[in-house]
Parts: sequence; C-alpha cells; structure tokens
Amino acid sequence: MAALNRPTEATYEIHEFASVDTQDNEDHTFCGIMFPVKCKDLLPIDHLVIKSVAVRGCLGPMTVWVSNPEQHQRRTSSDATSVQERIRLDPKYWTKLYEKTHKASRYEYKELMLTSPIRLHPGETRVIYIHSTLPGDEAIVYDNTYYGQSSKRYEDDKIAILSGRAHVSNEVFGQEPIWGWGNAWRDRREFVGRLNYGTVYKLWNPQVQPKFGSNFQDGARALFLCQRRWESPWSMLPDECIFYILNMCRWDWFHDDAGTMRQRRKREKTKLQEQKEQEQKQQEKRALEAAVAGAAEDDEKPASCHRRCKKARAQAIMDSDDDDDDDGDYTEDDAKMSAVDAHDQEMEDTDDSEDGAGVVGEVFSEDDDDDDWSDDEDQYHRANIEAFTYHDVDSDNEDSNEREAAAIESTRREWIRRQFARIHVLRALAMEDDNVAAAF
Repeated sequence: MAALNRPTEATYEIHEFASVDTQDNEDHTFCGIMFPVKCKDLLPIDHLVIKSVAVRGCLGPMTVWVSNPEQHQRRTSSDATSVQERIRLDPKYWTKLYEKTHKASRYEYKELMLTSPIRLHPGETRVIYIHSTLPGDEAIVYDNTYYGQSSKRYEDDKIAILSGRAHVSNEVFGQEPIWGWGNAWRDRREFVGRLNYGTVYKLWNPQVQPKFGSNFQDGARALFLCQRRWESPWSMLPDECIFYILNMCRWDWFHDDAGTMRQRRKREKTKLQEQKEQEQKQQEKRALEAAVAGAAEDDEKPASCHRRCKKARAQAIMDSDDDDDDDGDYTEDDAKMSAVDAHDQEMEDTDDSEDGAGVVGEVFSEDDDDDDWSDDEDQYHRANIEAFTYHDVDSDNEDSNEREAAAIESTRREWIRRQFARIHVLRALAMEDDNVAAAF
C-alpha cells in the first residue's frame, strides 16, 4: 500500500546557514535594511524554510517583516530580458514575523527567531525588512553596493540574497528621515548578517523525473531496463515497488551535484531552442507556400475577369438594343449613384486613415496600466517613496551570469580608464604650474 501512496516531498529539513558580512570591513549603520531573497530553481527543491535572521549593531526595539507574495507586482521588459518586481511600502502589504527589544551587539550577530518561518518555493522571491525604532542611526549594520558589483549579495546552490535598500527613519515604513528632511530610503545597500534556513527536497516520482539530475535519470532508466529482462532478479518486482525504491532515494545518491544539474538545464535549454527554431522554420515554410499559392491565384484572375467582362458587355449591348430609353435613364441614375458611392468611400477612407494615424502615433507609457504610484527612480529625490523596486535576476542561467560578469568587467575597465585620464590631466596641470613657477 505504501508503494501506491508515495510522498512527494521529504519529511525532514537539511539545516544550513547563509552568512553575509561586510566586504570593506567598515561598519555602516542605519535604522533598517530591506533586501530580496530568492529560492533558486536549480536543484530538485520543494521549498526553503527561513527560520531566523541575525544582525548586529546597537539594535533596540526590533521588528522583522516579510512581503506578502500576492502583493508583488511583476513587470517584464519588451524583449523579455529583465524582470522588475515591486512591493508597496505599507504595513498592510507586509507580515510582521518578529518583535522584541535587544541590547546592543556591535560585533556578534544577534539571532532573531521568527514566529512563523518564511517558505520559499523554487523561483520565488520575497523581501525581508528588518527595522529598529532605536533613536539615532546606529541600530543595524549594513554595507554599500558599489558600482560595477553584482546585484547578488550572496549566492549558493539554493538561495540568492540580492542588494536592497537601507532605511533612515525611526518609524516602521516611515517616510520622514531622522534629520527631518530629504529621502528616508537609501538605494544600493546590502544586508549584513546571517540567515538560518532549512531545505526540503522533492522526492522522486514519475511526474518529476525531469527535475532530477542526469545520473539519477540514467539510474532509474537502468532499473526499469533490468526489470524488463526475465533473467534479471528485478523482473520479479512490479513497477510500483521500483517506484517506491526510487522515491526513497535522495536526489544526490547517484552522484549528482550542482554541476551536473547545470549541464542538464543547459541541455534542456538547447533542446527547447532547437524546437523553437524548427517551429519557426516550419512557419516560414507554410507562409512561403501560402504566398506562392496566392500569387498563382492572382495570375489566373485577369483571364477569368476578361472573359466575364466580355460576357457582361455582350449582354449590355443586347439589352440596349431592346430598350434604348430605359437604358439611358438607367445610365444617368447609375452615374449619380456611383458618384455618391465614391464620395462615401472617400470619406470612409479619410476617417480610417485618421483613426489609424491616431493609433500609430500614440505613445503608450509603461506605467499606463499601473496605479498612481511610480518607480523609485522617478521619486528618488522626493520625500515620499511608496514602493520598493528591484530586478529579479535569473540566478540559475549561466548565460545571464556570464553577461553580468562581462558587464561588471566592462564597468570596472571604464572606471579605470576615467581615473587614468583624470590622473593624466592632473599631472599635466601640475607640470604646467611647475613650468610657470620656473619661468618666474
């Protein structure tokens, strides 16, 4: 009976830590930090469970919030290369998971155990917001994101912590900074601390076979090949028993790892790309065949039309011989009606062209279908920022990672080039001043 009712997820959690510390060894402090956390879709994970976060600083009255998944608004670029998500900075769109007062802990992390764990499914991103109402700006340590660095603060095979935003207000989600003027939020800031999370893996079932590694799939295929051979001892077992055996095997028991999983994803991506190319070629072929058939029909039309016109003219001549007066009256009325029809058609064409020009010439903004709140970039220098916006990076795509690394390297080289140019200019000015001083 157990072989027929196989579980779909493990009943245990593998506990792991993601420790992220400052990169420049300089402690920057503010009242809060907000950062996205993404569960990667690389390994056969059912979900991640974040049980606690740890931070350091002067701390004080601490609260931890997490964004509600149904409140995330998603926007994809026209070329589908980037995805932008945002969440409103309003408590009703968030859930409070922790509230307690702590003493200062400037050098050691203080663990904040969440009342309700955060569950992340593969590919899902949630935003964590840690805040303190302690007076001043020394409550929570954070770090800066420098231009040219990756948008991923931390990354392993299961989780990715992205760059976020620091808060400079003693009020939770407050819009007024501690100085009484300016912007209460600081972009390009990074989380400093530790996440304690558990991993719950998927268990093998026929419907999730593609989620497992190549070695696991080869092993499962070998078992069923042996079962189909009568001389093999496996042939005495029914399919359900082999299903149950594979269901009890962990995903890495066949020596699969992150490397083999990436190779599998790369092969799947190549296969999908080839399928798309084949479908595109078939569509182009069908379109070409339809165009050729249409051209052949157009070539046949003039001859048939010529024959019909001959018959019509002959019939008209015969009718005119029978009744000339009636034909004259008909011709005059027909000319009038033709003139009216031509005028109406001209007016309709004019209206259609004007309508078409309006549609083509109209510029649709990306925010036409949004609410009455705009992006951070539009309101960065204003006192009120109503949403937290971030780019959802594809941490599992090797091509995306390579492009990001190339962009980082390009930015670094551009910075070095500008600095060298500035140094040359300063050196030339210094030499000119030395020459002027020597002349006197």
